[in-house]
Amino acid sequence: MERVRFVFKKSSYNAYDAQRIVFEACKYKSEISVEGGEKRANAKSIIGLVSMKFVPGDEYTVCAEGADGKAAASGVAKFIAELN
Repeated sequence: MERVRFVFKKSSYNAYDAQRIVFEACKYKSEISVEGGEKRANAKSIIGLVSMKFVPGDEYTVCAEGADGKAAASGVAKFIAELN
């Protein structure tokens, strides 16, 4: 399993952001999840990502398992960290 940490920088977070993350995660074949504190969400589930309620400045981890796990974890973590 590949793990990549990132800090959420965007000042707000909404369902549109969650949708964009899902589209990015769906580019990969691996199982991808996002963890933060006590929460864990499937990165390919808009409902799960909306419930994450990302907080600016908090650290999160993207976990990916599968054939393209390394690329998936780093790609999704970078995408979320650079949301604008």
